[in-house]
Amino acid sequence: DSSLTQLWMRDNPPRPLDFASLTALSDLFFPRVFLRRARLVPVGTVSMTVYFHASAEQLAQTGTGYLLGQTRAQAFRNGYFDQTSQLWNEAGILLVTTHQIVYYKE
Repeated sequence: DSSLTQLWMRDNPPRPLDFASLTALSDLFFPRVFLRRARLVPVGTVSMTVYFHASAEQLAQTGTGYLLGQTRAQAFRNGYFDQTSQLWNEAGILLVTTHQIVYYKE
């Protein structure tokens, strides 16, 4: 019943974290509808908003370390779902949050 996913992530090969790589890692999660339906359906992101909470100094301090990512969906209806995600560094600092609206074929 849950669409919650939590995982550790980083670039491979490891490289110092910057805003471009943080943005890419923010979009790492596969669509929540795949968990809810337990099968693949056509999907497409309609809108994704990325909110940076970290400073350049905090990204530099994160270096090549792992990030803890968490995502979940709130609603699935009328061929759309929303998905909210957060990424923290190993020190527990929230670096970024995102919100997406995704189309899926019913």
